[in-house]
Amino acid sequence: MAQNAKINISNKITPFLKKYGVIIVLFFLLFPYLYKYILKFKNKIEQATDEAKKDRNTAENATGNPAIIKQKVEQVKKKYPNLNQKTINQINTNALKIATAFGTNVDDNHQIGNFEFFNVKAWTEDEETAIRLLKQHLGTFPILEDFYYTTATRSRNLKADVLKYLSKEQSQELSNFYKKRNYFWL
Repeated sequence: MAQNAKINISNKITPFLKKYGVIIVLFFLLFPYLYKYILKFKNKIEQATDEAKKDRNTAENATGNPAIIKQKVEQVKKKYPNLNQKTINQINTNALKIATAFGTNVDDNHQIGNFEFFNVKAWTEDEETAIRLLKQHLGTFPILEDFYYTTATRSRNLKADVLKYLSKEQSQELSNFYKKRNYFWL
């Protein structure tokens, strides 16, 4: 009786495989390529969207319009509802001070190309002030980074600017300062 069941199953599977076997094999051969193509297309769309957001943020910040910047501060505040108003304002103020210390703040719209001709403060960096302010933000560094990107600069990354404008010794000192307190921001 068990042999009859096996024969019946094989009799049912054989015609199915004869009819759809080529399609099944093609599916398993082509699926990885199709999946890769779909992911590539999805990533391309996401990158274009991120680039458009960055360009829009840069254009809005380039005007230095206080109303737009205030609106952006409110948008960032909504991302962190657990923080009180005083802490948020302090982080925003420090993000603006760090941008000024690095010479990347949005209030200075005298840039021609990549060089600031009329803003003498932007010719050099105030590393000590920047390091002092960065050390104040142990647990709130990602929020500071968000304010720096969104409101204080023309879509600049704080980590990249720290590595660019501070010497290797200073950035290593700052990194060690965070690591001693179990934060790995840099």
